[in-house]
Amino acid sequence: MSVVLAELPDWCERFVPFSATHGVVTLTFLVGTIALCRSVSRLPFSPRRTFELFFGLWGMGFAFLYAAWWLFPRNFDINRSLPLHVCDVMSFLSPLSLLSGRRRYVALAVFFGLAFCTQAFIRPLAGPGPLHLAKWVEFWGFWITHAMVVFVAIYWVWVHGFRPRWTDYRLVTMVAWIYVTAIFLFDAATGLNYVYVGRGTPTGETFADELGPWPLRVVWMALIGQAALTALMLLRFLPGGEPEPPINSRA
Repeated sequence: MSVVLAELPDWCERFVPFSATHGVVTLTFLVGTIALCRSVSRLPFSPRRTFELFFGLWGMGFAFLYAAWWLFPRNFDINRSLPLHVCDVMSFLSPLSLLSGRRRYVALAVFFGLAFCTQAFIRPLAGPGPLHLAKWVEFWGFWITHAMVVFVAIYWVWVHGFRPRWTDYRLVTMVAWIYVTAIFLFDAATGLNYVYVGRGTPTGETFADELGPWPLRVVWMALIGQAALTALMLLRFLPGGEPEPPINSRA
């Protein structure tokens, strides 16, 4: 058995950005999202709502399990195990948006999911591969949670016809600035680098590393993030918006 495992190709043990594995993961996500959204959009309200409840409960459960895995003593790393990154938070909030249907959660799921969490597919970090003996959970957990978050954002836009309003924009802007400020203060106090707004030594692996030294790069990150949120207001011009009331029209 050990001989067979030793002969596994490198992509099984290590994930590298812009590799064939990266391409396969991204293509699989795109094809699966298109197929699933097309299928669910054709369902009547009742079975569609059943799908949303099932997917929301499954997503919430998976997010809790993956977060717990990082907190196990043998996996814990203070620099990355705390569920404070945007995508960690969204792995809980996105399924919550499906379960509740409240517009405030839907708006956060769409704006944050598309503006920030899509970066995992555009420029992911290197890490363990899909068949890494000790850390395969890290690979699958990372990609499943990010795929779930981005899928939910696309689902609301495609299937429910969510189109952002300026009230949604004000909400997500306020939440984004409060969140970034809180994490910035946390990083400054602890010396950590969550959300990449801490002092962290640039490694060239993330988009943030190209924005110059700390703390000025935090300003550029905030402005670029705000620009991304603003650009998403263009979604309001897509045809076919909100053909039916939201599941829960309350904010």
